Amino acid sequence: MTHRFNVKHYLEGGTLEETRESVGTPAFQEEVARKAPGFNLKILESTRSGNRYVMRREVNMDVDIPDIARRLLRDAFKVWRDEEWDLDTLTCRARTKMNLPAEFRVTAKLTQEGSRILANFDWEVDVNIPLVRGFLEKHAEGEIRRFNQLEMDVVQQVIRERMAG
Repeated sequence: MTHRFNVKHYLEGGTLEETRESVGTPAFQEEVARKAPGFNLKILESTRSGNRYVMRREVNMDVDIPDIARRLLRDAFKVWRDEEWDLDTLTCRARTKMNLPAEFRVTAKLTQEGSRILANFDWEVDVNIPLVRGFLEKHAEGEIRRFNQLEMDVVQQVIRERMAG
């Protein structure tokens, strides 16, 4: 059974149009990826074509995972993330796979709310480890929320740096 949850973040500074231009710029996306938590980042693809931006990457991450999941890992926790932005609707669909039998999917939507940008994330988590699936999915939600916040902090930082010139 898929575990679903929602996360909301607000970004300060900039209009929806400025945000659209930023998220569609490979240099912006690559800077966010480099500054986000993780190590051994490899950007496999970062391209914009018309109203579409695509990034594929792999990165090792230091996550808090239960011992039962840690025993399944021989190396560091590695994730492969594919994301695609529709710049007309400011919607992103991303899929994250890892070196565990699990997959995370998210649909993100950016909208203007007053002077702020709302980033709304609808997450789906599937863990395919019998007997502990529900436990690991709920644990994964906590880690996803933590890393989602860290990544949005980086996005906010990069936006501020670019606005400062």
